[in-house]
Amino acid sequence: MRAMAGMILVLICMSLMLQGCLLLAAGAGAGAVAYVKGELKTTYAASLNRTWEATLSALKDLRINVYSSKKDAIEGSIEATKADGTKVKIALEPAGPDTTSVKIRVGIFGDEETSRVINRQIASKLGVK
Repeated sequence: MRAMAGMILVLICMSLMLQGCLLLAAGAGAGAVAYVKGELKTTYAASLNRTWEATLSALKDLRINVYSSKKDAIEGSIEATKADGTKVKIALEPAGPDTTSVKIRVGIFGDEETSRVINRQIASKLGVK
């Protein structure tokens, strides 16, 4: 009985690991996207500098007012407000060679729809479909 329970546990773990690999493989070109606990997380196949410029340009196009932006060689952070006063926070950091992780939070508790709009605009600026 114990052997059977152990085998089931191993199969479940392997299944979860394979699903994670498939998610990463499917999202590698266009940026893997996950919305968790009010924050949208994306990984782009683009350098930190290129992603930074694309993000600032995307916010400008969406008429989201940037009031604070800081970037160094290690990371970047942007704070902005939508026209209705809702705060937008974006964090960027390298996730590997020419790969950047972007985290978007809209409002205190998150706004998935607006986060995805911002994410699509960044992707567009990077030429990702």
